[in-house]
Amino acid sequence: MTLTRKIRAALSPMAIMAMAMAMTIGAALAADYPGRPIKIVVPYAAGGTIDSMARLLSPKFQAELGQPVLIDNRPGAGTMIGADAVARSEPDGHTLFMGTNSAFTISPHIMDKLPYDPLRSFAAIGTMATLPNLIVVKPDAPYQTLADVVDAARRGEKISYASFGKGSTAHLSGEAIRVAAAIDIAEIPYKSGPQCVQAVLAGQVSMGFDTTFGSVQRVKQGQLRAVAITSATRSPDLPHVPTVREAGYPSAELVAWVGLFVPAATPAPIRDRLAATLRRALDEPQVKAQFAKMSVVVRFVDGESTMQTLRQEYLDIGKLVQTAKIRAH
Repeated sequence: MTLTRKIRAALSPMAIMAMAMAMTIGAALAADYPGRPIKIVVPYAAGGTIDSMARLLSPKFQAELGQPVLIDNRPGAGTMIGADAVARSEPDGHTLFMGTNSAFTISPHIMDKLPYDPLRSFAAIGTMATLPNLIVVKPDAPYQTLADVVDAARRGEKISYASFGKGSTAHLSGEAIRVAAAIDIAEIPYKSGPQCVQAVLAGQVSMGFDTTFGSVQRVKQGQLRAVAITSATRSPDLPHVPTVREAGYPSAELVAWVGLFVPAATPAPIRDRLAATLRRALDEPQVKAQFAKMSVVVRFVDGESTMQTLRQEYLDIGKLVQTAKIRAH
């Protein structure tokens, strides 16, 4: 007996009928999709990297889908405000969420209350890019490597690092280094990567985190020294900078990834069409070039694989948050 026949044999006639009706309704909705303008909710303020990515992709989606594609910025609460708005929207493919791991694998562990289920309220259309962080120091600092910073802390020097806020990927990477190295280093939270860089240059902190977008050129020009990068591989823009894993701290390997999501009940045919649209947009040389200018690594990952990665990262970050005793406040 084939697998299909075994499944049919195990299902009741009522269940088979319900499944058939759901597939028919989903196909009908997809045939009429989209029937009105599409909204991409960005949980960050206008002008940032994620917002810029959304605005680069929106005309590609509009041309492909034949409807206006609008950007709706809803920053705040560790991206939960934007995520909740999409989770509560109609699951018809007209409201999309350009989310990062903040909404799905970080905020759920450090915020007291979450208005949505990070693992069940959404379906992933796909991952589109990753945004690694650089660990930087002043060019005249006595630290040539991350090991130098750690050794200084072990000698009793007061070491601090600048992050772009409690619960950010920078904060989690910094705390992972602190725990793994068993050293006493203090996190100094700022509101953005540029503020972290200014704190480093002003000597207010020993080291700091910034996105590759923010600091690659500064490192190339000698304005900063990069001692590590938080991605799994070295940056093609800075091939001499080792990864945190190479530096001996694999638990600090954490990058912000950006994905497109819809409410979980969105019919599969609509999700499939959106995934095909996203893949084609990311394949365009013009889009790749524009993303590269922002030091954004374009990497399409299908929806199912994105959800698998999300679930594993949820567990990993949960363990780190518990071990390092990280809270948002």
